[in-house]
Amino acid sequence: MQDVIAMRRERRRSARIAVALRGKAFPGARDCRIVDFTRRGARLTFDGPIPSGARLVLVVWTSGAAFEASVRWRRGHEIGVRFESSRDLRRPAPPHLEEAQALWLERRPRLRRKALVRNPVILQSRSRLPRRIAPARGPPP
Repeated sequence: MQDVIAMRRERRRSARIAVALRGKAFPGARDCRIVDFTRRGARLTFDGPIPSGARLVLVVWTSGAAFEASVRWRRGHEIGVRFESSRDLRRPAPPHLEEAQALWLERRPRLRRKALVRNPVILQSRSRLPRRIAPARGPPP
C-alpha cells in the first residue's frame, strides 16, 4: 500500500502544499476548503454535495484568484481539480466569470492599503516585530 502512495507522489510534476483556504466553486457558489494546492491543481473538500460537472471555476476567497479547472477525480466529499487558466477577480472579467466576480466583490475581505501601512503587524512576522521595553523603575519606596 505504501508503495502505491509513493508512486502517486512521484508522478506529480510540482510540489504539493498543504493549505487551509476558503473557496467557492461555481456554478452554484458552493463553499469548499482547499486542502492541497499546487501550481497545476488542488484538492477540494465539500461539506455538502460536490459539483457534478466536469468543469468548474474555483475562487480562492481571501485573494480573489479564480481558476478555471477540470475535475480529475472524485472520492466521497473530495474532488481533485486541474487548473486550465487563472484570472484575478479585481480586474475586468469575461462573461462566464461575472457571477463569481460579482459575489466576490460583494462579500470579499476588505483590507485597504492605508490599513496595512498603519498597522505594521499585518506586514511583518512576529519575529521581526520590535519588543516593548518596560519603563525603568526606581528602587521601591
